[in-house]
Amino acid sequence: GNKLPRRSEVNNGHAYLSAPYGIYRTKDGYLALAMGEIPVLGQLLGCTALLDFTDPASWYQERDAIKTILKTHLAGRTTGDWLAVLEPADIWCAEVLDYDRLVEQEGYRVLDMEQDIRVGDEWMRTTRCPIKVDGQVLTSAKGSPKLGEHNSAIEKEFELVYPSGATRRVNQLND
Repeated sequence: GNKLPRRSEVNNGHAYLSAPYGIYRTKDGYLALAMGEIPVLGQLLGCTALLDFTDPASWYQERDAIKTILKTHLAGRTTGDWLAVLEPADIWCAEVLDYDRLVEQEGYRVLDMEQDIRVGDEWMRTTRCPIKVDGQVLTSAKGSPKLGEHNSAIEKEFELVYPSGATRRVNQLND
């Protein structure tokens, strides 16, 4: 809609989406909440302060107030407690995992999300692209180039260097 983003002041998740969208601290970790009806969340979470937000149009305009209520309320119980209430009700939510816990997850292991790549003279382990094309997993042992590694080839290909070795100015390219 050609509107500039207006970020939420509380638990920022997305500049254009209303409450409850965001990441919230719980008693033992973090919970990600996506879209959901605020009064329904209020009932499920036992948070009566959310029951006053009945107009969906207000959920964007009042998102900082709503998110402040959620922030305080969700901190009182564990992530597992909240998931046990929200998931059966089909509320879009998930536990936020740190890297060590993520790699322990069965889904992460099944997807075989890591690969070894070569960067210069060294090998390193990193995540791979999760997308499959025609059923094929995308992998590559080639890592990103070192900073400036391909400058000479690019300058030559795009004629950015004169025979004398002086690099052309960027504004000359626009002529």
